[in-house]
Amino acid sequence: MNRLTETTDPTVEMLPRAAHALGALDDLVTRRPPLRAAIVGGAGSGKTDALAYLRGRLDRDGRPTHLWSARNRTDRIDDDVTLLVDDAQELDEKALGTLLERAHRPDAGLVIAYRTWPAPPALVEITRVVEHDNPPLLLGEVTLAEVRTDLLSADAACAQHILDISGGTAWLVAACVEAHDLQDCSDDPEHRELARVVRRRIQHRLETVSPAVRRRIETLSLGARDAGAETADAAEVIAEGHAEGLLTANGRPLPLVADAARASTSIDVLIDLIRQGSLDLVPGSDLAASLDGVVDPALGSAIAERARAEIACQPALAAALFERAVACGVPESEIAAAHAHALWAAGDGDGAGLLLGGVGIDRAHRDHDLAADTLATTWADRGMMSIAHDTYRAMPPASAPGRTRALVAAAGAGRLVERDPSSGTADATAPAAPSARGVALDLLDRGLRATLTDDSPREAVDDLRRAADLSCAARDTSPTPELPAVIAATAAIGIGDLDLAHTVVTDALTHTAHCRRWRPRLLLWNAWIAVQREQVAEARRSLAAATADSGVLSARDDVIAAAVTVELARRYDDLAALGSAWDSLKSRVRRVEPDLYMLLPLSELVIVSARLGDADWMQPAFRDALALVDRLGEPSVWATALHWAGIQRGILENRPDDLAPHAKALVAAARHNPLAARMAQAGRVWTAILAGTVDPDAVEAAARGLATVGLAWDGARLAGHGARRSKDKKVGARLLACARELHPRETAPSGEPATGPVPTSANTGLSEREHEIAQLVLQGRTYAEIGAELFISPRTAEHHIGQIRRRLAATSRSDLLAKLRVAMNTTEGAGR
Repeated sequence: MNRLTETTDPTVEMLPRAAHALGALDDLVTRRPPLRAAIVGGAGSGKTDALAYLRGRLDRDGRPTHLWSARNRTDRIDDDVTLLVDDAQELDEKALGTLLERAHRPDAGLVIAYRTWPAPPALVEITRVVEHDNPPLLLGEVTLAEVRTDLLSADAACAQHILDISGGTAWLVAACVEAHDLQDCSDDPEHRELARVVRRRIQHRLETVSPAVRRRIETLSLGARDAGAETADAAEVIAEGHAEGLLTANGRPLPLVADAARASTSIDVLIDLIRQGSLDLVPGSDLAASLDGVVDPALGSAIAERARAEIACQPALAAALFERAVACGVPESEIAAAHAHALWAAGDGDGAGLLLGGVGIDRAHRDHDLAADTLATTWADRGMMSIAHDTYRAMPPASAPGRTRALVAAAGAGRLVERDPSSGTADATAPAAPSARGVALDLLDRGLRATLTDDSPREAVDDLRRAADLSCAARDTSPTPELPAVIAATAAIGIGDLDLAHTVVTDALTHTAHCRRWRPRLLLWNAWIAVQREQVAEARRSLAAATADSGVLSARDDVIAAAVTVELARRYDDLAALGSAWDSLKSRVRRVEPDLYMLLPLSELVIVSARLGDADWMQPAFRDALALVDRLGEPSVWATALHWAGIQRGILENRPDDLAPHAKALVAAARHNPLAARMAQAGRVWTAILAGTVDPDAVEAAARGLATVGLAWDGARLAGHGARRSKDKKVGARLLACARELHPRETAPSGEPATGPVPTSANTGLSEREHEIAQLVLQGRTYAEIGAELFISPRTAEHHIGQIRRRLAATSRSDLLAKLRVAMNTTEGAGR
């Protein structure tokens, strides 16, 4: 060891822990008698060494001294004798009274040394009196320079690390210096071996302090909140721990002390604290590291129970805790279902499926239904609802909630499950009042079944809406093949109530802070609904947020994202942009099989594929979707959008005969479904237009009727189609005006910044309408395409282009394009 105490300086040999106070002690001795002072410091700070040094110096100078303590004191000491009192905090009231009398005699020599706790009033008064002669000598805090002085051959980094882990507390610094070895330090810059050696000394001190101090140190060292931190005695506990050299002045354990406390805490204490939910078990934490290699099934069981409680809010942490529980000796089969639930909730559906695939869980297992729900949900997320249904068939749920989720999977796969009249969704054996979660599942079961019968679609949707609301209120984070909010929203769209669908999804989004696993899907449905409501900016924001939230979407969610993307392109971009979007996304839509809750995006994709002459790509999915609703008896809530897609596909492909079966299905559903009624009306009008008959009253009524059920864009297309087919200019103008009213070109909402420069006649020489047309001309659009985009006739588009040519004095088409590019670039520069 290279320490200053190994030098030949005899004075330093006398005070190995108070060497840093040597100058202050020498200053006291050289002052004029009487010597009066207070030496204050925590346990092990060198108070006794300091008194011994003073006594030696005074003896050499021929000045009489007397050592007094709680164990060795004399009643009467002459005033010319310097009375040295050690551990004054331990003196009884009588002894302190004697010392206080001496302190009040200004010629009496008195040096008292004591810890900062306990602090009897008489001791505080003695200190106040002697401080009039000399300021107190405060021991216990060591500086970096002093550590480097003790460690002569150590570098600055080594000394700083020792200062950090010891908190600069004198007794811990001294212990570290004594245990320090340069050879070990060179191989162990983190001083792990040094900490191991010092740990036993710290643990011994922990065994001697009061139970309250030890409890605080243990709980805080383990990352728990001290249950007594807010009691009236908390300040006393902190003061005692600080005086013992174990706590900082603000009550935190010193780093080396915390390490020793974690190493010595019993398993029983750990289990109690884990069950209280007050320990920080985050991977990488000091506590988690201290459990490495610990095998104790009881501890593992406590960790597993804690993990179950964390799944809802911190699923990634829960998954890590389950792994820790297995490492502690808990059998994997015992917690596999809950572990898989945590993995799924954290976004690792594949990991959840793999885990459950390798573990057998029988029907008597406490987590049997959870295993079935989790495994079925992983299959549903992959876009394989039929396998989710098969999972429930192989693992029949024993509980009412499990049976409801099995119904969701069965209906999603087009397989109706008969309800067992002897079992409701609430446990028959439970006499307690109904819970929000139980009632939500009951309403979900009843509402979903009702949508499949067409008896009362509105009442069915109302039940589903209440189920979604209560599921959110109950903060139900259980895995399920489809969210109640999504089922309710898609059913609402299926009867033409787009506003209700929007409300259901936005309400659910406000409750997803407790379960981010569902947030991407809700955002995607919010985007889908925003497109239907002509809110393109909101749709784009939600679409972007869904990807940003989750990073990688499930296969099923990815199809929704693809459908939103192509729908935006179909409505707001040109044909080339739509084709480009379709080419980049079409392979993704074949990854999943059709299910009941995905018929809306699938219907959109069927229409887009027909629009682009690629209907064959979606034909297998369209065929399977039609078979699915046929198996369920053609429920109008779910089948209507699919048949509308069939009509649109027939129109786009100019195959009138293909419209008949879909039109027939819509007419049959029109009796009890307002959406089907509006679609049937529009289908008849569209068929008449294709046959050459344009009745403006019928066209406008059908177009506006579509708008009332959330299909304003389809209504605008119908009116625009009628305008182009009409030979009467007045009829054409009327229908084009209707189309523009139903599908206006979106502008930035008030209060939001525009996404680009706003052109005006001042900087382009063109009107706003001419500027819109100029942009489309530069995109290579034909008169017909410009008319379809802006809901004007091709002749009107041609007229506007002629006006633009005259304004710019263009002599040819190529000259017009060149001058338009210059004008538009100038506009953009001015906008910036």
